[in-house]
Amino acid sequence: MLIKEVKIHLIEMEGKRPIRTMFVIPGQLRSQFDRRATPGHEPNQLCFIRVITDTGIEGWSTAFYTWGPARAFAETWLDAFRHELVGADPLDREYIFQKLWFANRFNWLHPWNMSYADVALWDIAGKYARLSVAKLLGAFRDRIPTYVSSGNYPDPERFVEFGLEVQEEGYKGYKLHSRLGPEADIQVARNVREALGDGFTLMHDPVQIYTYPEAVQVGRALEELNYKWLEEPLQEWDITALKKLCDTLDIPIAASEWVFGGSHHVATLLAQGAADIVRGDAIVSGGITGLMKVAHVAEAFGVACEVHERGPMFCFAHAQALAAMSNCEFFELNGVNPKAPTEDPLVKNPIQIEDGYLIVPQGPGLGVELDWEEIERRTVEVL
Repeated sequence: MLIKEVKIHLIEMEGKRPIRTMFVIPGQLRSQFDRRATPGHEPNQLCFIRVITDTGIEGWSTAFYTWGPARAFAETWLDAFRHELVGADPLDREYIFQKLWFANRFNWLHPWNMSYADVALWDIAGKYARLSVAKLLGAFRDRIPTYVSSGNYPDPERFVEFGLEVQEEGYKGYKLHSRLGPEADIQVARNVREALGDGFTLMHDPVQIYTYPEAVQVGRALEELNYKWLEEPLQEWDITALKKLCDTLDIPIAASEWVFGGSHHVATLLAQGAADIVRGDAIVSGGITGLMKVAHVAEAFGVACEVHERGPMFCFAHAQALAAMSNCEFFELNGVNPKAPTEDPLVKNPIQIEDGYLIVPQGPGLGVELDWEEIERRTVEVL
């Protein structure tokens, strides 16, 4: 079996996406970066990747891109990776992983670009073997405790309202993405704890905006409020400050979500004592292959690897990977509607959540069944 062709569908999705507006900078930092560059919006397009073999088996993935037209991203990605994939055996995943890992350096691309190919290769392997990716990896479980993360709301009361919705739907935890500044974040954390009660699992993720003294201040408050972990309190590259913070605070510090050295960086972070929990992501870590490497390094250090979430298609990839991890406690659902967290117009079989547990899909590969009529209706171009 060989890869015959690689295609990307540009698919029109609901809503608009901003064009390079600094509004995405958290409020606490926005005063330092107050310019607006090419403000406006463009159609929200999804890059749907198909890796097609000469047997007719296809592997699927979707691409997360940041700014600019989807077509420009798709052309760049195909120019970099299509010739590396076509003609290769899709079952040689480790060889392709290593090849693309080093190719990324010379393609001048973000390291996560190789991840989209890796996920598609795992999908092919599972379909070829007629097994789920979890079974190929060596399944550990078939249901995963699930928590929901908030957005960054300008109204502090919304954190409480959303948390009550999450709790009402039976999820096992709630993570706050409050980025209002240390004093305001502490008050939000206190209000949420009072509203949801002492026994409910809570986490806090300010997305790397604190200084070291601010992180200590917030961390001490979260310890008193019995929060489970403090995530991304400092810049991820600042290993010295992260180690100092881990040594100072009792609350576990979760880090490494946005480091691009994969398992290599995680090993250094843990060896330095700069994280109590590591974060993984099938995009940032190098696909399912890279994510499992991160989880295994963490396991060797006796540390949990809690996985970041990316949305519909990667929800399937993460579900399969987490099903094969023994050192990941939770599945994260990020900024979703708690009543319909996995709805996707392109998917016929959205992942099911039952009593706060994600049910791991058992179909071959990623286990996703696509609505091809809807995909064709929304496709504006195939590259």
